[in-house]
Amino acid sequence: MIEIPPVVADWQWMAAAFVFGAMWGSFANVVIHRWPLEQSVVRPASRCPECGAAIRCRDNVPVLSWLLLRGRCRACGARISPRYPVVELALALLSVGVLRLTLLADPPTFQQGLGEYFIWFAFVWALVTAGTIDLEHYLLPDCITLPGIAVGLAANAFVLDLGWQEPLIAAAGGFAAVRLLFVDGYRLLTGRSGMGAGDPKLVAMLGAFLGIRGVMFALFAGALQGLIAGTAMVVLRRRGGRLEAEPVFEEEVDEETGEAPAADPRMLKARVPFGPFLALGAIEYLFFGPALLDAWSAAAAGLFGN
Repeated sequence: MIEIPPVVADWQWMAAAFVFGAMWGSFANVVIHRWPLEQSVVRPASRCPECGAAIRCRDNVPVLSWLLLRGRCRACGARISPRYPVVELALALLSVGVLRLTLLADPPTFQQGLGEYFIWFAFVWALVTAGTIDLEHYLLPDCITLPGIAVGLAANAFVLDLGWQEPLIAAAGGFAAVRLLFVDGYRLLTGRSGMGAGDPKLVAMLGAFLGIRGVMFALFAGALQGLIAGTAMVVLRRRGGRLEAEPVFEEEVDEETGEAPAADPRMLKARVPFGPFLALGAIEYLFFGPALLDAWSAAAAGLFGN
């Protein structure tokens, strides 16, 4: 048994996790920018999206470089989206949070804690990356969700606590339910999909990692928060003079034709991609879900028991 070296303080582990998460946040930004353009995420090295100038190492420090350059390219002065430091900082903080759930939570062995850290960090990295792509392009990349399903099932079978049966049932059941109800069923009733074809695959990935309770929590929390966001968009549109608006969960691009649907002149819709909210619900479950569900069960038992 190899224990965590006592000479390394918790804050040092958290500092290392912060830097590690920020670095992977920088790579997530590369994927978010290049994948929708069908470009390699490996080559060439980081470049300005506007002028194509290579970004020097001193200008490629996560979060810090964006602040020092005031959100502009050193070469051409073009604005750099604040999404870059937001993603980097989010993954840095999530990395620290995952570390506290795993390696710093008194695991049976150092190897067990470190393995769980890498598994759950890979999970949140995939969620942030896929959710941001969906937020910007109304697309969920199969290159993240499909390998994610396999990784989640393998991780639970060999490392995590759920075993292989429950994650497999959660992944298959979640995919089938969302696909049949909100993609195929909705298309049958209305002539178009209520969700994108990538959403059921993301739900399957959540089930593979989180199991039945986790995927149900993520679906409920994601739908609730998505509804709140969509309603807020409607309110803002109506205040702006566009009165006929409603929140909808749907893809911008038709999966069969590859073309964006024609605008409906009778209704200005507040398009709400569901992927980011599913990802948010899954992250919330990872950190707070079991405690919230246990508290809710105890409260319900006390209420109805009396």
